[in-house]
Amino acid sequence: MRNLDHALDHFVARLRARLDAGAREYGNATFERPAAELIDEIQQELEDVAGWGFLLWVRLDRLREHVARLGAAGEHRE
Repeated sequence: MRNLDHALDHFVARLRARLDAGAREYGNATFERPAAELIDEIQQELEDVAGWGFLLWVRLDRLREHVARLGAAGEHRE
């Protein structure tokens, strides 16, 4: 549980830093934007997350293939 607590503290600290940076850059403008604009912004962010998730999935799939080849090569040595 301690590792989870540390991870959550780290996440909240990063979130707070991003919120502070946004407040410095945009002030209260975000609170005044039309809700439809905020929905568009959220959708774009989620598309980014999905895209980065896919790229990470591809990298992990390639790593798995590489590990499988290494395992197969090691089996032939025995």
